Amino acid sequence: MEPKTYSTIDLRKQMGEILDRTRIAGEPAAITRKGKTLAYLVPAEWFEQYTAQHSADADTEQNAA
Repeated sequence: MEPKTYSTIDLRKQMGEILDRTRIAGEPAAITRKGKTLAYLVPAEWFEQYTAQHSADADTEQNAA
């Protein structure tokens, strides 16, 4: 899914709406300033799955060494 892009000004003006779209609809958002991406906003579940997977991968690598 391609993230919707918001400038930092958009983020300040529409924070509640952007957070709701991310949380409820599962839409990721790219936050930009002067045309450069600064951060991505993703649903909490996505981030939790990502960190859990990376933690499991790191544990597997440490056990293999």
